[in-house]
Amino acid sequence: MRQLICMMAALMIAACVSQYESELSQHGEWQELGAYHGEYGYQEWDKKRLDRLGVLSESDYEKYRAGYLQGRYEYCTGKKTVTTAINPAYPDECKQDASQFGLAERGY
Repeated sequence: MRQLICMMAALMIAACVSQYESELSQHGEWQELGAYHGEYGYQEWDKKRLDRLGVLSESDYEKYRAGYLQGRYEYCTGKKTVTTAINPAYPDECKQDASQFGLAERGY
């Protein structure tokens, strides 16, 4: 019974990751994975979630972050829409805030 539960949990975790994301992580292409997440407007993954995909060193995580920030820049460039210009209270996912860079969570 315990093995069945473990297999189901592993299957559910694997289902949350696309095949493309899985391939990038298996090949250690962390910067490309971050760029993919940023370019398509996905939320940035934290180190704990990335660790589930494979062994992740601090430098690998920094590569992911660099790729994510680059992709996020591409995603947000020219993203000012009529809705956000007319209604400034409209949630703007490209608006920078202090927690966006994860510095507080990383001990800075």
